[in-house]
Amino acid sequence: MALQQRSSRNSRNSRLAGAFALALIGVAAAPVAAADALYSYVSQAGDYIGAGQSKVYTHADSTITVSGNAQALSMNVRSGVDNWRIDLAAPQGQKFQRGRYYYAERSAFRTGLSPGIDIGGNGRGCNETWGSVYIQQIEFDANGAVTALEATALQRCERETAPLLAGVLRYNVQPLALSLDSDVGDYIGGGIKKSYAGDTSVFALQGNNRYLTYAASGQRDDWMAFVQAPTGKTLAPGTYPIARFADTVRMGFDFGGNGRGCNRISGTATIKKIEVDPVSGLVTQLLMDFEQHCEAGATALRGTLRYKA
Repeated sequence: MALQQRSSRNSRNSRLAGAFALALIGVAAAPVAAADALYSYVSQAGDYIGAGQSKVYTHADSTITVSGNAQALSMNVRSGVDNWRIDLAAPQGQKFQRGRYYYAERSAFRTGLSPGIDIGGNGRGCNETWGSVYIQQIEFDANGAVTALEATALQRCERETAPLLAGVLRYNVQPLALSLDSDVGDYIGGGIKKSYAGDTSVFALQGNNRYLTYAASGQRDDWMAFVQAPTGKTLAPGTYPIARFADTVRMGFDFGGNGRGCNRISGTATIKKIEVDPVSGLVTQLLMDFEQHCEAGATALRGTLRYKA
């Protein structure tokens, strides 16, 4: 991975770009089913390529293909009159793996240890680019061809301070992610607003449709959720009142980490999707929102748990 020392201005631009992506890409990147494909983008006002618009393309309305290998790959998107191409390249002599790549230059003309980025389409392209590439998930076949991809691409066109284009690429893979939004005064979250994905964090899901654990580790944080179905029931899509320990009405739910936990918990949890392997009985996919109040307090921790769903 190219981790280079640059000016403080570059570092600040990278942080701002990351914040823009986290704040806006979630709006554009709708969930898609397994083995599907998606390209979405959010373009700041004044960005030449995206023209200040936001759009989402999926396999349902578009033709989306991915080609290439660990050194360089491309996504092509065709939908009606729209035609997009996204070229991403690892630093010279390196291979893409999960992680973040900063100080990207135009793919075909990248120098030194810079990664490459080149997003264009609908008759518009850049002579020079500045940006970053976040690889959340990537897989290859026996011949080295890309078979699965989840990535975020951040591009500025023609100058380092140009408005930002933030794109999400997803092909034959489902997201691994955790997002947290904590009120000021919430004991567990401490007021944070933070997102975790495969470029910075690792995730684990264990258990069945009666009791499961979800864990996320990254960005100096370790989080874990314990989820238990109401007594005599199994976990299924729906909204549940929560308590630290399950009873006949309430789901057992306990989210904590970084050495902090609750003795008493109230709030709600909504399971949007849960899939169970019919042979092993283990949960393989989970998408779940929650609002947790610790020690019967008024402040809340809100979050989304996502594992391949």
